[in-house]
Amino acid sequence: MKTLVFVGTFLFFSSVNAQIGFSRGAVFNSIPLQGEVYVRCNGFNGLGSATFTCRDLVLDPVAYDYFLGPKDNGADRLELSLLYQDGTNRTVMVGYDGPRGKTTDALNLWISTLFQKPILKKGINIIRYRTYSSRKFYDILADGEIQVEVRRGNPRICPTATLDSSDITDCQSQYSICQRYFEESKYCR
Repeated sequence: MKTLVFVGTFLFFSSVNAQIGFSRGAVFNSIPLQGEVYVRCNGFNGLGSATFTCRDLVLDPVAYDYFLGPKDNGADRLELSLLYQDGTNRTVMVGYDGPRGKTTDALNLWISTLFQKPILKKGINIIRYRTYSSRKFYDILADGEIQVEVRRGNPRICPTATLDSSDITDCQSQYSICQRYFEESKYCR
């Protein structure tokens, strides 16, 4: 009987812990993309054309994902303390839907811009999480640690494509056309 209780308890805690982390798992791949696109611009502000060689590094399966954590009706904030393989670290505080056990918004895992920093980097990412209640002076309700790995994936070459635009500035903006090209080609899958 004690063995049955132990096994049942172990399975219960194993299934609870298996739900902690990003909804798409603990292993992601950074995929280099490359391709060529020809764009024809014909609109109110002029005519033009351009050919761009596009390159990007995308995260597979997703660049944005929800963090799943423990369910707790009192939790409304989540702190992620991130330790990267290169020795750097940072901390992020986000909204948390305690009754559902997940972040209120999908988190930026990979996209780096002037206004955004991604949560993950290549290699091993150690993530310590804490859920809080802001109504109780940020009492820690739950905490733990997970590991997420970002591996280098195989490069993908997209087929050459032609895009049409009604804005002449698209013929001068490689970034926006390349983003559209990769999206329309489903990231070379």
